[in-house]
Amino acid sequence: MSISAYTRSEHLRALWPWLPLWTVMALLAIFSHGPMPMFSTRTLAVAWEMWAHGHWLVPYINGEPYSEKVPLLFWMIHAGWAAFGVNDVWPRVLEVIFGGVQLVLASVLASRLFPARPWVAKATPWLLMALSYSFLFGLQIMYEVLLVVWVLAALLCLVPSATRSQPRWWLFALVVGAGLLTKGPVMVVHVLFPLLFGPLWNDWARQNKARWYGFGLLALLGGFAILLAWAIPAGEAGGEAYRQRLFFTQTAGRVVSKHTQGLQNHARPAWFYLLYLPVIVFPLSGWLRGIVALPTALLRKPWRPGTGAAVGVAAVALVVLLLSATVASTPAWVGKVLAVLVFVPLFVALMRQPLETGLRFLVAWLLPALLTFSLIGGKQLYYLLPELAGVILLVAACVADLRERHKTLATHYALGTWPLSVGAFLLAVALFAMPSVVPTRFPDNIWLTGMAPYARFFAVVFVVLGALLLLRGRGEMRRLAFAGLVGTVALNALFTMGLWYRYDLAPASAFLGQADAAGQPIGNLGTEYNGQYHFAGRLMHPIARINMLPGMTAAPDDDDDDAIHDGDSLHDFATHHPNGLIVSYERHPPAEAFRFARLIQPSRTGWLMIWDAPTLDALKSGRVPDEPAQPTLLFPQEYWRGRTGLR
Repeated sequence: MSISAYTRSEHLRALWPWLPLWTVMALLAIFSHGPMPMFSTRTLAVAWEMWAHGHWLVPYINGEPYSEKVPLLFWMIHAGWAAFGVNDVWPRVLEVIFGGVQLVLASVLASRLFPARPWVAKATPWLLMALSYSFLFGLQIMYEVLLVVWVLAALLCLVPSATRSQPRWWLFALVVGAGLLTKGPVMVVHVLFPLLFGPLWNDWARQNKARWYGFGLLALLGGFAILLAWAIPAGEAGGEAYRQRLFFTQTAGRVVSKHTQGLQNHARPAWFYLLYLPVIVFPLSGWLRGIVALPTALLRKPWRPGTGAAVGVAAVALVVLLLSATVASTPAWVGKVLAVLVFVPLFVALMRQPLETGLRFLVAWLLPALLTFSLIGGKQLYYLLPELAGVILLVAACVADLRERHKTLATHYALGTWPLSVGAFLLAVALFAMPSVVPTRFPDNIWLTGMAPYARFFAVVFVVLGALLLLRGRGEMRRLAFAGLVGTVALNALFTMGLWYRYDLAPASAFLGQADAAGQPIGNLGTEYNGQYHFAGRLMHPIARINMLPGMTAAPDDDDDDAIHDGDSLHDFATHHPNGLIVSYERHPPAEAFRFARLIQPSRTGWLMIWDAPTLDALKSGRVPDEPAQPTLLFPQEYWRGRTGLR
C-alpha cells in the first residue's frame, strides 16, 4: 500500500465507529417528528419566502425584510431545493451534515493541539456527541450548528500542523467571511481571542508578532469585506428601515442589557452562562473523573507567586456572582464587575502556569470568550455552542494528563460514571411509576399525562444505560459517550410519542394554506407571528397581527380601508374582510369554540383555534353568530378519540 493510500485508510479508520453511530442516531432523532416551532419553522419560513418570491438577496419573513439573520444558511437550503424540490427533508439532512463535520473538525483540531497525545483526538468526538444539549439543539434548523463549523475551521487555520507553522491567512479570511454570512458579527467574538493572544500559545506568533497581527487584521478585514459584499447591496434593496436595522440596531440591541423593543435581544444577567454551564455540558458535568482532571492539569503545583491569590479572588467572585442570582434587585453592573473578577484573575493565573501549547490555546479561547458573552446583554444558551467544542477539548486533554501523571486517580472507581448511573436508575424508577401515579396524582399535568403511556418502555432503556455506566475497567469514556447519546435520543423519542402533537402545526398550516390559496386574508390575534405556518402551509401572503379587543393601541395606518394592516382591531378586520380567518390562542378553549371555530388543536401548553373573522368578532361582542356551514375540525384525531370530554 502506498503512503498516501495508507494515510487515507488511517483517516477513515479514525472515523470508525463514532461517526456512523452518531449519524444514525442524529437521523433517527431529527426525522422522528417534524420541524420544531419556533426555531425550525421560522428558518424554513424565511427560506420559503425568499424562494417563493424571488428575494435572493434580502431575507424576508411575513412579507417584511428580515434583518435578524444573514443569508448563507438560506442559500444552502435553496441549493438543495433547486436539486430536490421544496421539502423539509433537505434542511434537516443539512443540519446532520453540519453536525458530522463539526465532530470531524473537532477531532482534527485536537490532533493538532495535542500531537503527543493521540487519545485526545480519539476521545474528543465521542465526548462531543454525548452532550445532550448540543445534540438536541442540532436537531433544529438553525444557524448555530453551521456557525460551529466555521469557527472550528477558522481556528484550524491558526493552529500549526505537522508540516506548517504559519497560519493559512487567506483561508482564515474566507472562513471568517462564511461565518459572518451565517450569523453576523458574533463570528468574530468566537475567533478573536486565540488571534489576539496568539503569542501566548503559538511559537510562530511569538517570533513574528508583526506578521501575526498584521496578517490577522487583514484576514479579519477580508472576512468583513465578504460580508459587506452582500450587506451593501442588500441594504439598498431592502430599504431605509431594513438598512438601519441591519447595520446598526440589530447588533447593538443584543449588546445592551435592557430589552430592546422590536429586537430579539434576549437580555439576561451576567451570571446566566455560569449558572447553566453544568446543564449545557451534561453528561460531562456528572463525570467525576473529568471534573477532578481539570484543576489537576491546569493548576499543577508548585504555583508561581500570586497564583494562589488570583485563584482565590476568582473563586470568591464566582460564589458571590452565583449568589447574586438569588437576589432579583442586583444591579446589572455589579454582575458584570463580578464576572470580570472571575475570569480575568483566573486567565492571568493560568497563563502564568507551565501549560503545554494546546492547553494554553484553549484557555486563551474559552475564558475571554465566556467573559465577553457574559458581559454582552443578549444571551441564549446556544450562543455558546462553538465554545462547547473547546470545553470538550479541554476536558479530554486534562483527562489525558491525568492518565499520564496520576494513574491512581485515572483508574479509581470512585471517580467513575457511577453518579450518572444513579441518575439513570432514578429516572428509570420515575418512568416506571408514571403510568400508575400520574392519572391519580397529576391528572392535569399535560406533560406527564402525555408521556405516561409510553414511559415504562423507556424505563427499561435507562436501566440498561445505568448498568452500562456501572461497569468498570477500560472504555469508560466510550461507555459515557454511548450512554449520553442513546439516552438523549431516547428522551427525544419519548417527547415525540407523548408530546409532539402539541407542537405539530401541520393541521393548522394545511388549513391556512388552503385559505391563503383561495385568497382569504388571515390574521393572528393578539400575539406576534413568527412564521410558523408559512412553510408548512406554503403561504404566499403575509399574516396580519390583529388587536385583541377594541381600545387596544392600533398602528398609525389602521384606517377604514380594505387593506390588511398590522394593528387592525378584530372588528375592523372582520368588517372589511368578511371571508377572512383569525388564528387565536387560549389557555383553555371556550365552550363556544367547539360549535363555532373552524379548527381546534392543542398548541404547547394551550390551544390554537381558527375562526371565521365575523364569527369571532360576534362572539367577542357578545352576539350569537350564524351557525357554521361545516363542523369544527379537531386535530389530532387520535387525541380527540381518547377524550371523554369531546363535545
